[in-house]
Amino acid sequence: MSARRVRQVAAPTRSLTRWVLLFLLVSGLATSMAVDRLTHPALPERPPGESVLAGLDHVGPLLDLGGDSMRSAQGRPGALGVALVDTGDTGAWDAVAAVLGAHSARATWFVRGSTVVDHGTAVTRVRDAGHELGVIGFSGRDLAGLPGWRLHVELSTTQAALVAREGVTVPLALMPAAATRDTFDATAFGTARAVGRDGYAVVVGTAPEQAQIGDIAVVPLDAQAPSRLEALLGRVATTGGAGTAVSGYAGLDPAAINRPVGGWGRANALAVVGGMRLAHHVSVAVTALFVPLTVLLGLRAVAGALLAVAHRRRQRRRRRREVPWTGPVTVVVPAYNEAAGIAATVRSLVASRWAPGVWVVVVDDGSTDGTAGIVEDLRLPGVHVIRQPNQGKPAALNAGLAAARTDVVVLIDGDTVVEPTTIAELVAPFSDPRVGAVSGNAKVANRRSVLGRCQHVEYVIGFNLDRRMLDVFGAIPTVPGAAGAFRRRALHGVGGVSDDTLAEDTDLTIALQRAGWRVVYRDRAVAWTEAPSSIGDLWRQRYRWCYGTLQATWKHRRALVEGRAIGLVGLPYALVYQVGLAVLAPVVDAVALVSLLTGGEGPILAAWLAFTAVQVLLGVVAFRLDGERLTPLWVVPLQQVFYRQLMYLVVVQSVASAGAGSRLRWHKLRRLGAGGPAAPAPAARPRIAPWVPPPDRGRPAASRRSAPRGPTSGVR
Repeated sequence: MSARRVRQVAAPTRSLTRWVLLFLLVSGLATSMAVDRLTHPALPERPPGESVLAGLDHVGPLLDLGGDSMRSAQGRPGALGVALVDTGDTGAWDAVAAVLGAHSARATWFVRGSTVVDHGTAVTRVRDAGHELGVIGFSGRDLAGLPGWRLHVELSTTQAALVAREGVTVPLALMPAAATRDTFDATAFGTARAVGRDGYAVVVGTAPEQAQIGDIAVVPLDAQAPSRLEALLGRVATTGGAGTAVSGYAGLDPAAINRPVGGWGRANALAVVGGMRLAHHVSVAVTALFVPLTVLLGLRAVAGALLAVAHRRRQRRRRRREVPWTGPVTVVVPAYNEAAGIAATVRSLVASRWAPGVWVVVVDDGSTDGTAGIVEDLRLPGVHVIRQPNQGKPAALNAGLAAARTDVVVLIDGDTVVEPTTIAELVAPFSDPRVGAVSGNAKVANRRSVLGRCQHVEYVIGFNLDRRMLDVFGAIPTVPGAAGAFRRRALHGVGGVSDDTLAEDTDLTIALQRAGWRVVYRDRAVAWTEAPSSIGDLWRQRYRWCYGTLQATWKHRRALVEGRAIGLVGLPYALVYQVGLAVLAPVVDAVALVSLLTGGEGPILAAWLAFTAVQVLLGVVAFRLDGERLTPLWVVPLQQVFYRQLMYLVVVQSVASAGAGSRLRWHKLRRLGAGGPAAPAPAARPRIAPWVPPPDRGRPAASRRSAPRGPTSGVR
C-alpha cells in the first residue's frame, strides 16, 4: 500500500468513547427493531369483557369522552353510517368500493397506519372516490387496554402516515376488538376516555347483520366484505334509507373529519414515515440474519469440539511414531522496552532442556528502559544482545534471523516465559522435511483479574481450539509471536519477515503455506505470555491484531484461488468467524434487548442460557485438552455480558478503518512483568562455542536491510 493512498491516524479513541460507540450501535439496532416490533406486533388479541353499553339505548354510536361527562351523537333520520375496518388485506377494497358506488353510498374507511405506508395507492383511491378516513392505530391490534405510551405510539404514527401520504389528519378512531356495543367493555371505555382527551371521537357501532337505519354498521374489510355490504345496503334501501359516512351520519362537515395539513407539519410526517421505513428494513435484515448467525455459531462449536478431539488423538499417534528432530536451535527475542519481563524470558530460554544447545539472540530495538543492559548483566552463556535503532518488530526479527546460524529458529516475544520442554516440543516436527513452521501453545500468565481470566478463557477456547481444528485441515493462519519455530530455509524463501502489515506473524504464516510449506500446531509447546491488564491496552492490542489480519488477508487474497488449504479453509474461516460474525454480532444483542423490552424475555432468556451453556461445554472440552483446571470457566457468562461486546466492537472499528484506507500505527503495550510460572534457574548446559556473526552474504534481502548498522555487544 503506497504512502499516497493511505493516511496516518491517531491512536484509537478512549475507552469511554468506545463504550459510547458500542451503546449507540446496539441501541440503534434495538431501536429500529423496537419501532418495527411496536408497529408490527405479533401479540394475541384481548378477549372482550361484559359490555358497559348494554341497556343504554339513549347512547349513540359516536362517543366523545374527552370531557368530564360522556357525550354521544345520534344519526340523522334515514341515515345508516358505514364504518369499514381495515384488516390488513386490501384485496377486497376495490370490490367494496364498487358496491358502494352501485348504491351511491359513502363510507368511512378506518385504516391502519401500516396499510397507509405499505399500500398507499389503495388509500388514495378510496379518498378519490369521495370516501373519508378514520384510524384504528398503526398495527391494527386492539387499542383497548394498551398503556398510554403505546396508545400514543399507535395513533401518532398513524396520523404521521396519513399526513405524509394524503396530507390530512383524522379525529375519528375505532377499536377493532371493541367496535360494537356488544364488545365495548370497561377496558375499552377507559381507552376511549384516554383517546378522547387527545381529541378523538370513538365509533361504537353494530354488526352488519344487526344494523338498521340509525346505527353505524361496522364491516370488516375481509373477503366477505363485498357480499355483506351488498346485503346490508340492499336491506336498508328497501326501507328508504341510505348508507353514508360517519360525518354524513352525524351531520358534520366532512372537512372537519379529514383536515388538510401542509408545510412543516407534512415535512415532519414525511421524516417520521421515512424513519419507520428504515426501521422496518433494519428489523427485517436483523431478523433474517439471526437464524444463520445462530447456525454458524452452533456449527463452529460442534465442529471445533469434534475436530479438536480428533486432533489430540492424531497428535498422540504422531508422537508414538515420530523421530524428533535434533540439532542446535537459535532463539530470537525481539525486545522493545521489555525491562519488566526480559530477564524472566531469557532465563527460561537458557534453562531449556535441549541438549544440542540453544543460542539466544536478543534484539534490542531502540529500547529506552535499559532492556539490553538487563540482559547483558545476567551474564548467561549462549546469550547475545544486538542493539539497533528503533525500526519496528519485523526489522528486529530480521536482524535476529540474520544473526542465526542454525537450521531451525525459534521466535519468542520479549514478554514470554517458556517451560523447560517448550523448545524440544516446538522443534520436534522438523524431522518432517515438509514442515516449515510450528505453532506453540500460548497461554495467559496474568489471569488473576477478571479481565485476565476472560483472556485466558478466550485463548484456550478460541485461539488454541481453533488451531487444533485448523491443523486438522493443514490451514493454520497464524503462528503466534509468543511461541513459534521456523525452518531458516523456508524463511529465506519468502524473504524473511515482512513489514507490510501490522500482523507480521499472520502475514509470514500465510506466505509460508502459499510457498508450499506445512505449518503444524504443537499443543505441548507451552509459552506463558503477559496479556493486557487494562481495557485500553486490550483494545489497542486487538485493534492491531484485527487490522493486521485484514491487511494480511488482503495481501494474500490470491491464496483463495490457488487451491491450497490456507486459501480454501484458513482464510475463509478467519474472514467468516473472526471478522464477519464479529461485525454482525450486535444483531444477537439487539434481538435480545428488544425481546426483553417487548415481552419476549422467555424465549430469548432460554436462547441466551442455551448459548452460554454451549460455550461452557466447549470450554470444558478445550480446557481438558489443554490440561487446564475448569475453575476459570465461571467467567464465561460474564464474557457474554461485556467482554464479547468489546471484542466485536474492536472488529467493527478495525473494518471501518480498513475500509476508509487508514493506516494504524503500532501500539506498544505496558508491561508489568506478570510472567507465568517462575522462570527456572539455568540448568547445566553443554559447553557451546562463542557466538560468531555469520557473513552477510547468507542473509535474505529483508534481513540485510534491517541488520544493525553499528557494532553489537558480545556475550558477557
